[in-house]
Amino acid sequence: MTTSMENICTSCGSQFVVPAAEAKFRIDRGLETPAQCPACRGASRASRNIDLLALYERADSLSPQDGRSTNARSGGDGRSRGPRRGGVTQQRYSTVCAACGSDTTVPFVPRGDRPVYCRDCFNARKGT
Repeated sequence: MTTSMENICTSCGSQFVVPAAEAKFRIDRGLETPAQCPACRGASRASRNIDLLALYERADSLSPQDGRSTNARSGGDGRSRGPRRGGVTQQRYSTVCAACGSDTTVPFVPRGDRPVYCRDCFNARKGT
């Protein structure tokens, strides 16, 4: 049976406890004991994710109109009509339908290597 382990954080010097379940998980998978406390690990993780956030911001600037995503139904503020899962709104991106040429918004960043259709043309092609 694995017990909790006490460690000292290499970043801030504070003492922290590695719960028994996490210690067992790490031992079973051959992972090292964490050298940082949970707060410092979270801060390190957040600093690594800044690069990913920059990629998403850059993707927002791919909108063909004014450099940001828009949504005609919600007044062009980049949010969908209403709350989505758990009250989070879904980002929408402006593009032009490959079939009819009308302006439309989609919930993904159009890459350019595949056609994007408005709702009507998509449903017509799908057969609904």
